[in-house]
This record gives sequence, C-alpha cells and structure tokens, in this order.
Amino acid sequence: MRQQFYAFYPFSADDGRAKENSVLYDVLKKKQENRPHVIEMIDKIISNKQSVFKASSDKKQICFIGHSQLDQWDIDMIGGYHVRNCGVSGISSFEYDEKILQPGLLGCEDDIFLVMHGTNDIVWNDSIEEMVKSIIATIDYIRIRNTTAPIIFLSCLHVNGRLDRSNTRIDALNSALQKQLAGSVIWIDTSFMDDKNGNLAGQYTTDGLHLTEAGYQILQAEIEAKMRELGL
Repeated sequence: MRQQFYAFYPFSADDGRAKENSVLYDVLKKKQENRPHVIEMIDKIISNKQSVFKASSDKKQICFIGHSQLDQWDIDMIGGYHVRNCGVSGISSFEYDEKILQPGLLGCEDDIFLVMHGTNDIVWNDSIEEMVKSIIATIDYIRIRNTTAPIIFLSCLHVNGRLDRSNTRIDALNSALQKQLAGSVIWIDTSFMDDKNGNLAGQYTTDGLHLTEAGYQILQAEIEAKMRELGL
C-alpha cells in the first residue's frame, strides 16, 4: 500500500513526530486504520456502478468522472444534458485508472465529459509530476475513445481546516495540471468557491472538503455559464 503524505506532516502516525501532537496523531492513526474500509467502499461503488460505467443514451449526455465531490452530487441534468455520474467516492486518479480505466470499464459515448481529480491524490506521497501523469491518463483514455466531445476539467477545490490536505499542495497540483492540460481540456478554476483567506468557503462545505447544497448550486452555475459561453 502506498504511504500517505498528510498535508502539513509528511509522516505516518507511527512516526514519533506525530505522537508529539495528540490531535495530529489521532487524525493520522484513524486514517491509517480506516484505509482498508475506504478501499472496500471504493470496490463496492465500482461494482454497483457497472451498468452506469457502460451506459449510453440517445439523449444529450454528460459524463462525470472523479471522486466523491462528483459522486455525491445528486443531480440529473446540467446545462440541458443528462448526467451519467461515474464518480467514485474515496478514489484517487491512480485508483480510478487501475480499477476502472485499465480494465476498460468506462464507456465514452457521451457528448461532454466533466472531470475532477486531485483531492485524493495529494494525501499520498507521490510527486506532483506523478499525479499529473496519472490524471492525464484519464484525459487520454477519454480522447482515444471519443475524439470530439469537449472535456471540462474542474481544478482541485481548496479545503478548509483539513489536516490531511494542504492548499499549498493543491495549488502546486492545479498549476502543473493547468499547464499540462492546456489545449486538451476546458479548464474551470474553482477558486470562486474560496473565502477571503483562500480556503473553501464555510457555507459551501460540510466538513472542509465535501460540498453542501449551496456549494453544488454555485458550482453548477459556474459550469453552466462556461457551457453557455462555449455554445454547448
């Protein structure tokens, strides 16, 4: 199993440095203990979404690809397109590639794709370059199978008060991704969801990471504005 990074503290709960801070130690220890349950949850979601991964439609359709911030979005239509939600809670881009793309589970007959990866990548000790390469694998998978559909990419959302994720590391990933994906995707900078301090605004999040209904509403408005701008 890959070693986790943990935002501000690149060491595990077993490291003596973590034990010097009881709050930090509890956070890291809980995450280590919970990881097998997260993997089990990921595999169960993938199993339950087998038909969704392969679904096609004669209606206008947009495919959501990513982690929990998309998987947990209860939405049927966006910008006049029917949503096929292929998000998987808890998953990183590495795991999405390994468990869904490499086995060829995901069909790509949609009219538009909405991709959001990153927040579950930065908790591992992979380099920014390795994360970018992994995320690009998703874009390449789509483009090989669908040469014309626009791909909208949402930058990794900032977090608010999370010990397990760092906004500095998020910014580094977003900057590298925007540079590498230029010309390949329609980039949407999600910093419009930040507060004045550059954190995910409190009214948009339930736990510093996942979104409230208000958060999804403002995200939907931004995506639909971009779609109108592009005539989609």
